[in-house]
Amino acid sequence: MKRISLAWFLIPQLLAAAAPAAAKTCSLDIVPAATLLLPYFEVDLQNPSGRTTLISIANAGDKAALAHVVLWTDLGVPTLAFDVYLTGYDVQTLNLRDVFAGRLPRTAAAGQDANDQISPRGDLSQDAAFPGCDGLLPLPDLSAAFVDHLRLLHQGLGSPLIAGKCAARFLGRGTARGYATVDVVRRCSTLTPADPGYFGPDGVAAHGNVLWGDFFLVDPAGDLAQGENLVRIESDPARFAGRPTFYERYVGSSGADGREPLPTVWGTRFISGGAFSSGTELIYWRDSRVKNEAFPCGQPPSWYPIPLMDGRLFVFDEQESVDLLGTLPVDPPLRSPSPFAAESGRLAVGGTGLPAPWSFGWWYLDLKTDAAFGFPLTQAWVGTLHQAQGLFSVGLEAEPFDSGCSPRTSTPGH
Repeated sequence: MKRISLAWFLIPQLLAAAAPAAAKTCSLDIVPAATLLLPYFEVDLQNPSGRTTLISIANAGDKAALAHVVLWTDLGVPTLAFDVYLTGYDVQTLNLRDVFAGRLPRTAAAGQDANDQISPRGDLSQDAAFPGCDGLLPLPDLSAAFVDHLRLLHQGLGSPLIAGKCAARFLGRGTARGYATVDVVRRCSTLTPADPGYFGPDGVAAHGNVLWGDFFLVDPAGDLAQGENLVRIESDPARFAGRPTFYERYVGSSGADGREPLPTVWGTRFISGGAFSSGTELIYWRDSRVKNEAFPCGQPPSWYPIPLMDGRLFVFDEQESVDLLGTLPVDPPLRSPSPFAAESGRLAVGGTGLPAPWSFGWWYLDLKTDAAFGFPLTQAWVGTLHQAQGLFSVGLEAEPFDSGCSPRTSTPGH
């Protein structure tokens, strides 16, 4: 007689007990969400063993889900959109080096995978068909011309497919940079959040808070890797109708996307010495609040660089001594040159990056802009990378000091 383990009968109860904690919108909860943000990526296009970015996208529920991935340049121009089908409890991993080589993740919904060979369904998972996926899933490889286009745009170089225009900062040849969003959607498409028809009652975007995942910035040559959760952005359409949202610039401030906004003020430690002899770097994402398009090379968008208000970046050492980046606050506030100039980037703490007069301490980063200069309150995200070259590294989310729903207005000492 076949013996069946008691553990098999306990699996449903265990899964129920491990269900995600109740979500709290306007707070960066580590719970499944409707949108995931990869705040920064980089891929070495010249060295196949060089830096790259790995991401995973997972489904927290037993019902099938469709995740829509969009790549954006560091100046917020969308360049590529594709769908990843997830059976219940599924997880799909992507190496962005493969994407920039034209190889997209191969998944298929029930309608395109009748024999359950491409996206097999597990014993506890559900399979489903989604509209619009015929001809789109499983994803074909990108054409050589489009791969070249994608690689040029994410290096800040002009692409012949768009009349030689650019879409990113030029920071030197050889590295693709940018960020990515992942939305739960109702049907397959090649639309981006910047396109009509993406949001709304009959739009592509859905509202189920079912996605979760992580990312790793990998540097094989330096024997380093840093990991972090993908930023979870929950959806609550009723709460955010007519209120600030994550995708506000694409929905005319209607709240049709239903996604909670990100904070505006962050705190993060920095370390340059001891075990972490290679110091601290920050990765960041900021909202330019502009629906960006490709531009003539050498003529970046008028908002660039995203300004900061003077008197908003404070640095403390471990004895509470304080210094201020830029001049003291004046009335009205003045625009300062910003280390956080683009929508997405990476910068070192110290040196020519974000200056720091001490080796150990922390930064108070108010990344809002000022409405007097045409920039309403600006949402942001900050991550911290502490590293000891060739030994070990740590990646951490910085500490949010406010909520995008109720931005902080005071600075230290006020």
